[in-house]
Amino acid sequence: MDHPATAGYFLKDEPSASGFEALGIWASRIRSIDSQRFCYLNLLPNYAVPAQLGTASYQQHVKEFMNSVPVPFLSFDHYPVVENKGRRSLRKEWFENLEIIAEESKKANKPFWAFALSVAHGLYPVPTLAEIRLQVFANLAYGAQGIQYFTYWTPKNKSQYAYHNGPIDDNKKRTGVYEMIRTVNREIQNLSGIFLSSKVVSVEHTGKEIPAGTHRLPKLPDGIKRINTGGKGAIVSVLEKEGARYMVIVNRDFVNPMKLTIKSRSMLEKVSKNGTMLNTRKRSSSVAIGPGDIAVYRLNNINGSSFK
Repeated sequence: MDHPATAGYFLKDEPSASGFEALGIWASRIRSIDSQRFCYLNLLPNYAVPAQLGTASYQQHVKEFMNSVPVPFLSFDHYPVVENKGRRSLRKEWFENLEIIAEESKKANKPFWAFALSVAHGLYPVPTLAEIRLQVFANLAYGAQGIQYFTYWTPKNKSQYAYHNGPIDDNKKRTGVYEMIRTVNREIQNLSGIFLSSKVVSVEHTGKEIPAGTHRLPKLPDGIKRINTGGKGAIVSVLEKEGARYMVIVNRDFVNPMKLTIKSRSMLEKVSKNGTMLNTRKRSSSVAIGPGDIAVYRLNNINGSSFK
């Protein structure tokens, strides 16, 4: 408990519902001895089999976990990019999983952490920079307060999944995936002033077809007259922090860039990838968002709106 490297206590990965009661007791015992550090558990994704979920719905599975196990934040994994016969695609359940986790964490008034996949195995290919960006930025757009990667070291156990090309390979050397994650982590750090401790006001989607379990953008955020997103569509999230609101737009396509056009009632303020604010001195903006990438705009000041 007193070791300087101890941040918390890992109890179990992807527990089945049948173990929630025992895990709750275990976590409570630990908290009675050490209330300064957290207990960590990571939930199954919504494509888990019913026997593991133990409930009629994934949402109920998450509710029962939150009611049974006293943890300070909710964590789950869902690895959305899969490959079949050389063709990569997103799992259809991914965004619905994010919707449920974000909703239940908000109800419980607890933050949530989410994952991006960084090691190839089974159906999961060696990730591209765009695929890592899409996973990370989608998580942040939904309000994730912690980003996790599976894995850092390439697992040595090859018997089941033949893990390969993790950030650190079998010879303890950095791989191309390591460099991609370092790039994305710098981008996260640059934008942390917006995402860290922010409140999600809304998350909607655009496009001819929107992902299952999500909501189509019904109306434009305050101060915005028009948003046009090309390609396969985008996530449009509005975040609130310290009296300001930000619009976060994520390209859902991890292969092709997306053209974004915005018309505003006032001068647009775009947040660059290095975290600085850019006043375009225009009421319209047309930019290309790279595959899986992000664009961020400051909408207004809540206590004194800049939009007239």
